[in-house]
Amino acid sequence: MVEINTLGRLNALTDGVYAIVITLLVLDLHAPETPGLVDRQLLVDLHEQTPNFVAYLISFFVAALLWIKNHWILKPLEKCDYKTFWLNFAHLLFVSLIPFTASLIGRYEQDALAVILFSGSLGLASLSLAFLHRYAVTKTEWHSKDATKEWTNPKWWVMYLTLFFALGSILISFINVNAAIALWLLFPVWLLFFRRRYP
Repeated sequence: MVEINTLGRLNALTDGVYAIVITLLVLDLHAPETPGLVDRQLLVDLHEQTPNFVAYLISFFVAALLWIKNHWILKPLEKCDYKTFWLNFAHLLFVSLIPFTASLIGRYEQDALAVILFSGSLGLASLSLAFLHRYAVTKTEWHSKDATKEWTNPKWWVMYLTLFFALGSILISFINVNAAIALWLLFPVWLLFFRRRYP
């Protein structure tokens, strides 16, 4: 495999995709179309968009975590190859699906299939990032001094907890859709609780 020194372009592309994804997420939230609504009517309209707000919050936090993790994975590398590019593209493929699957939650919040697709896209985005990390770790000749033990052999909750959340949500969706979505609301709590342990 030919080694290339274009990590800057890879990072720039990744940052651009994440920026677009986060922007698209907020576009699924809509202001009331009828002007001059009284407070009660406005509250009713906003309440009807609760699934959209929930999907936005979950997607935003997960996307933020995935971006941080992607940066953490690529930072210790001084070189890469085309396989690195394709593994990163595979990751971005699933990341770019997040706004679409989040909008499904907003429109079909009581449909288990919507939850499965939503959780599936988040889980696959996380899994593809784990594959990228494992490949980068094997290329010791690319590693800089920033390649710490925590980077080469991270704790399981660093690399796979998002995937476990996704699998748990999918399984729970067959029993109770609301509980499957509620599980994801624990994700920001986990981020705050483990913020000192996370890279």
